[in-house]
Amino acid sequence: MNFVSLGFVVKWGRPKRKERSCMKPVYHISPDHGFLNNPNGLAQFRGEFHVFYQWLPEVTPQGKKQWRHCVSKDLLHWTDQGSTLEPVQWYEKDGCYSGSGLAAGGQYYLFYTGNVRDAEGGRESYQCAAVSRDGRRFVKLGPVVLKPEAYTPHFRDPKVWRKGDHWWMLVGAQTRELKGNAALFRSDDLLHWDRVGSVLGPGLEMGYMCECPDLVEVDGQEFLLVSRQSEQGTVPLVLPGRMDYSRGRFETKGPAALLDEGLDFYAPQTFVDESGRCLLFGWLGSGEKDYQLSQPPVREGWLHSLSIPRELFVRGGALCQRPAEELKQLRRQEQRTECAGAAVIDRGTASLELSAEGLGSQAVTFDFGSVLKLCYRPESRTMQVMRKKWNGEGYDEKHLSLARLDALRIYLDQSTAELFVNHGETTFTCKAYFGADTRIHIVSQENIRVSTWILEVS
Repeated sequence: MNFVSLGFVVKWGRPKRKERSCMKPVYHISPDHGFLNNPNGLAQFRGEFHVFYQWLPEVTPQGKKQWRHCVSKDLLHWTDQGSTLEPVQWYEKDGCYSGSGLAAGGQYYLFYTGNVRDAEGGRESYQCAAVSRDGRRFVKLGPVVLKPEAYTPHFRDPKVWRKGDHWWMLVGAQTRELKGNAALFRSDDLLHWDRVGSVLGPGLEMGYMCECPDLVEVDGQEFLLVSRQSEQGTVPLVLPGRMDYSRGRFETKGPAALLDEGLDFYAPQTFVDESGRCLLFGWLGSGEKDYQLSQPPVREGWLHSLSIPRELFVRGGALCQRPAEELKQLRRQEQRTECAGAAVIDRGTASLELSAEGLGSQAVTFDFGSVLKLCYRPESRTMQVMRKKWNGEGYDEKHLSLARLDALRIYLDQSTAELFVNHGETTFTCKAYFGADTRIHIVSQENIRVSTWILEVS
């Protein structure tokens, strides 16, 4: 068994890591080695939080994916359980792809996609199940859903939940017309499933594939989450609306919006914990293969992390996100600063939380070690975000449309940045390799209040 305090793993039978990498996250889930991507199988079972993620032992986005498993009692301290699902059966021989988890009848169920390729490069996919009584040892039950003729073999990422008297499953799909959609299935026993319909009606399909579909109900409102693949790239989207379970059709009540505005956020998945919170983890990754493999941690034999756990809530009819309350337990050595004009804060670490309030409608700039820069311009109602490129030559930029900037809450963790703007109405997530310069330069027109905390996992 391996033991992990989030980013740092100690393995029995292996020498202990002598020096922690300056790029390794302190409080994010990340692998000790290999390639991490989509969060999978999220649930709280018998008081413990379970997070699985797609994993490969080598640093490459292509290969026979496994499910790595970690467990926590508090969302802060994680114990690595090793690989739980490995591609050893005929129906999954080329990878155990993404899926979901849930607790039912005193057991923990996992649903995932078995990927199978033939000698000519063709693909088949099977929606499979596994079950456990203790949350540690899982027995595979084999395929429970076969692909309907309406879809191509790009048919994956089952998400299962309970509503009314039935179990429901969403599966990401590509139609025969090569358009992105999702299929809804119904079951009475979690093992036998009937197709109900395609959730996106004519003209509402998205790109050429909808990955990792998820239906969430928060504060009495429903939202469909999809990770869209298109010629323009991959993005996580959210649609407000209502699921018509009788027809298997999601009736939208507005346009799709980005779930996260950042450069490196994809494949989010939610679950409802035992207190009723809807929590979300996302993959702090994505992008083309060359973009991913050009990142500095590849030289150390690991790549990517998951986001911090986020709680979903609704404000003004829109789905919003805030850091899970448990993260406040990581705070150490609060420092409060009144900034007017120019100020410099240096906490000596790039694993910290920053909270800024009283921003009003003024122009303000935050510069984190010249690696990440935020600049709000009230005259254009935009916030410019600049992230230094891996090779140090220039910046990747994005402009967020913001009518106002009331508050910022920022989580940095050595090589990650998660921004919660205006109390979670907008989020921006990206990789940012901060290095030795831990200074924060702030420029404002008027007085603003800034609090910072060093974040540590003890």
